[in-house]
Order: sequence, then C-alpha cells, then structure tokens
Amino acid sequence: MERSMVTFRNVVNGQDFTNRWDNESNQVAFGRGNKGFIVFNNDDRALSSNLQTGLPAGTYCDVISGDKIDNRCTGIEIYVGSDGLAYFSITNTTEDPFIAIHVDAKL
Repeated sequence: MERSMVTFRNVVNGQDFTNRWDNESNQVAFGRGNKGFIVFNNDDRALSSNLQTGLPAGTYCDVISGDKIDNRCTGIEIYVGSDGLAYFSITNTTEDPFIAIHVDAKL
C-alpha cells in the first residue's frame, strides 16, 4: 500500500485540493485537481455515496485494494461517469477503509 500511495502523490503533485466532501464525522473525500481522488472512512458506519471526483470519465483501479496490471485491476474498480460522479462504498470494518484512484490507474 505504501508504494501505491507514493505513486498517488507523484501523480497528483502540484494539483489543487478540489471536490472536498465530508459527512461531518469521520468520512472524508477530496480530489487533487483532475488527477486523483481519495475517500476515507474512519467512522462507525459504512460509507455509500455518489461523490464528485473531478476526474475524466472511465473506469479506475483503486490503488489501495489492488494494482493495474495489463489494463486490468486486481482490486476494486471505480466507474466515473461523464459528469465526474462516482459511487463509493466502504464498510467501517474493512482492513484499509479508504479508496484512492488517479489518472495513471485508469483502465
């Protein structure tokens, strides 16, 4: 996971913080320009929400749960619509309760 987050940081380096969202508790999400988006669930309940990512439309590989290998994802896939919205679902009991997607992880 650490390697994946270093890659995420390198991809989004220099981009503004955008599309910030929170549930006024311990669920937070934000974008880095149109290069990346990350969602955290440190709450005592599941997160299930459509969020504005600011990313180009397409399917992305969550770099926390898997890797993009030969245009396939070994983990969770997130679909971003033409409006930049994507559905995120993260239980509060998962080992790594966050999802990170970026343009280099687009399938």
